[in-house]
Amino acid sequence: MACEIDEGNIEKVARCMKALAHPLRLKVIVALRDRELSVQELVDAVGTTQSNVSQHLTIMRDKNILDSRREANQVFYRVGDCKVLDLVALTRSIFCDSRGGATAAAAALAQAAALAGEFEEETVGTGRE
Repeated sequence: MACEIDEGNIEKVARCMKALAHPLRLKVIVALRDRELSVQELVDAVGTTQSNVSQHLTIMRDKNILDSRREANQVFYRVGDCKVLDLVALTRSIFCDSRGGATAAAAALAQAAALAGEFEEETVGTGRE
């Protein structure tokens, strides 16, 4: 069964993709792919200022892409929804895969179809957008 592309789903996807549409934000997501990091660790990982990283972290946290927790005077961030990691991995496989454009695109489309099916199974009957 295919994923219904209704107005709510389109808006949700567009907000997520817009929030990820910046090179520094993608670097942050990649740095957080398998672990939680403090703001300073993220500054070191992406190579820019603390102020710049904090601005981007706030945007992604406000869009529910990242979760955060405070421990004493440090704030730690992690990816809030593993589907974001799937989206970044899929994007990477399309644009960065060394197998070549057509093969990578075919593999990416197959993976996207599988993810769309998982999305529908998870959201049907739950009332979630």
